[in-house]
Amino acid sequence: MHYESVMFVAAAGAFAPANLLFRPDKILAVNDAREVIAYDAEADYRIDSEAGRIIRPPWSRMTCVSPETMRAADGAVRHHWMVAVTYTHDRDRWHGFVPGKAAAQLPRVTRKLERCDPLTICLTGDSISEGYDATGFHRLRPNQPPFGPLVAAALRERSGANIQFHNFATAGWTTEDALWDTERIILAKPDLVMVAFGMNDASYAGADEYKTNVSSLLRRIRADVPHVEFVVVSPMLPTPECDWLVHSRFGEYRDALAALTGEGVALADVTTLWTEVVARKDPQHLSGNGSNHPNDFGHRIYAQTILTVLGYGSPVRPH
Repeated sequence: MHYESVMFVAAAGAFAPANLLFRPDKILAVNDAREVIAYDAEADYRIDSEAGRIIRPPWSRMTCVSPETMRAADGAVRHHWMVAVTYTHDRDRWHGFVPGKAAAQLPRVTRKLERCDPLTICLTGDSISEGYDATGFHRLRPNQPPFGPLVAAALRERSGANIQFHNFATAGWTTEDALWDTERIILAKPDLVMVAFGMNDASYAGADEYKTNVSSLLRRIRADVPHVEFVVVSPMLPTPECDWLVHSRFGEYRDALAALTGEGVALADVTTLWTEVVARKDPQHLSGNGSNHPNDFGHRIYAQTILTVLGYGSPVRPH
């Protein structure tokens, strides 16, 4: 596990535990999220391997946030509160959901990658797809790119193909907005379009409306670019504190996207994977703003899900 993000929340003078995703065998590094400070075992942290926790003692140099500060943050970027933990976990492997490879649904893209042919990828989506709250988007250390550029870079490195990537995502957009922005995508003549919406739709749109909009978007692009293939990306979950969304819609959106899959359309199911991760780990530790954006670790979850669907799912290096 490379640079898993954790955050310590406790009253002044208290020990602060934080769950890791796996029970660690060996801690390789514990750093501040900027990767400037290396923290020391015992002096700055303790590990409870059996419980899968890292514990911050009151005297630690690591940042600890009071519950009151957390509540007052109100959507602010909280990268400076995070700690990054790198460790081995041979005794505790992932047995949860793993996306399947979708070569049969994406035959043209698969062939082009196998042959190292040039490949043009477009991304359309909302603020998450635009890049919020990856450090590279905000020009903060360690400058990790958001999931779109991570996917493009990984495909370029692992397949050897010349990957051209265009990000047309825009903060605040919904699937309805996307219907009026197909011209830029069509002009790029993409081989693959990643469609990643849902967070903003969940404030107002039921699953049927969401599905209709995505289906119409795919149809409009295909009308001008018949060879194009699609990866539809189901969204992460907002934190429980995000109260302006209908939380039950996220599973419904995933199911709606799954119903659209077939020849030329594959699903990257971030929703199911995210659900299983936050069952083992505080969702605030994956959040870039405490609400509805992923941090660096969350963007890597997006990227690895998409890359696994494309057949290139070995771990994504943080940066």
